[in-house]
Amino acid sequence: MGRYIKTPQEIRGLSAASLAKEIEEAYRQLFQLRLRLQTRQLQDHRQVWKMRRHLARLLSEQRARQLAREGGK
Repeated sequence: MGRYIKTPQEIRGLSAASLAKEIEEAYRQLFQLRLRLQTRQLQDHRQVWKMRRHLARLLSEQRARQLAREGGK
């Protein structure tokens, strides 16, 4: 599955393009985990929980950047 848990510093250090790519990959992985969970192929159901939290962190950072850009107007 790879390492998807990044520290807040690592997430903040991502460029906008890298962040968007990371979000897209997180959505794909979450879909795959849910599919494996429903077909009973997933041994550790906490992976779904962890991926949801990871995705939320990424989306929070993306939103913070958006608000920072809009606040500068």
